[in-house]
Amino acid sequence: MRTLIHSAYARVRFGRARGAAATLAAALVLGTATARAEDATLGRYLPLYPGLYLDLDYLQDARDRVFDADGRERDTALPTLDGSTRLPLREARARLTWTFPLFESQDLPFFSQRLHTARLTLRYVRADTRGRLAEVVDANPLLARDGSGVGDTTLEFGSFLWGSRHWRDEASVPGNAGLLLIGLNVPTGVYEHEAPVNAGSNHWAFHARLGTALRPWRGAILEAGAGHRLHLRNEEPQFGGLAPSDEGDDSWLDLSLNQRLWRGVHLSLSFTERRGRANRYDSPQFAPNAPPPPNAFSDTVPTPGIYHDDGTALRTAGLSLSGFIGQRWLLGLSFVRPLAGASGEFALPFTNRQPAGCIEGAATCTRSPGETVIVDGLGPARSYASDRWMLSLRHNFGQGDAFSCTGCSR
Repeated sequence: MRTLIHSAYARVRFGRARGAAATLAAALVLGTATARAEDATLGRYLPLYPGLYLDLDYLQDARDRVFDADGRERDTALPTLDGSTRLPLREARARLTWTFPLFESQDLPFFSQRLHTARLTLRYVRADTRGRLAEVVDANPLLARDGSGVGDTTLEFGSFLWGSRHWRDEASVPGNAGLLLIGLNVPTGVYEHEAPVNAGSNHWAFHARLGTALRPWRGAILEAGAGHRLHLRNEEPQFGGLAPSDEGDDSWLDLSLNQRLWRGVHLSLSFTERRGRANRYDSPQFAPNAPPPPNAFSDTVPTPGIYHDDGTALRTAGLSLSGFIGQRWLLGLSFVRPLAGASGEFALPFTNRQPAGCIEGAATCTRSPGETVIVDGLGPARSYASDRWMLSLRHNFGQGDAFSCTGCSR
């Protein structure tokens, strides 16, 4: 990889804009991204030469299979509901990444001697409900199939703890690097609380990750990282409260190995592991697999209360191929196969009322314990076992250092 980057310096000519040439050369080590923050994005812990980069991604996931609460792979999105259910997802994503020095002339401890990065991610999501659950939704005029549209916004800022001190020296390519990154999920996405699937999450979340990148042999990049995400409360959980009102905090590990096959073409293998703590559900209002009432003059409703599942998990392996189209465009195709996981489910007891729809406390209202059913948690409680495909395109704008400094190339 060192040879590849040095050859790029020799090939690219931007006159006196040497910083732009270095920006393009650094982009040669970058590939494609996958769906979530914990997924392995090639080059995610490598410092780029100061400049602006744009990533455009298109993700497609059939979401027709899940891992149930016992870790078994099931051929439906909701194992507790009779019949087959699919919750297909298509997502378009644009991410702007800036790499820059900070306070160089002030010689501030930590900040002045390293590079920093800022990232802005925007999304547009098409979600849908199909199969058995769609029949349940269509039978109730108060429910909706989806809340598609603009997705949540992610803001991130990080500093390279090592590996970026000599970024101005074009002949110096770091053998290893480390990045500390913090991020914020802003709930700007469309959210239809009567729908089982949505573009937005309807709650704030914070995450932090620490990762390192090494060059174990020529033409190879090995990256590994770990992160943790904290979720704030969702005050209006979707689909009658079958999605968590308090999503459990989750942690993840990621590992990837990229190998240059030939000039401008790279192959990457990735592995991720995520574990989520128990999710909380506040007084669900209904369930698709609700038990029938005991007779024609009564009905059955969920018993109010606080319920928890046993948490979630997901392990994936990925393969991506990327290559350059000219000098400023990088095209990539990635495939992710879930290997193991677990989704959230919980036991929901029901109460029988007679006559149907009577008000609690009324002299004529009789209540009695009903059946208890196992219910699938929705939203972040689902760990899908379906394969994911993503097409990615990266553009380097060719900018140099946007900050004035002493000793810059003119």
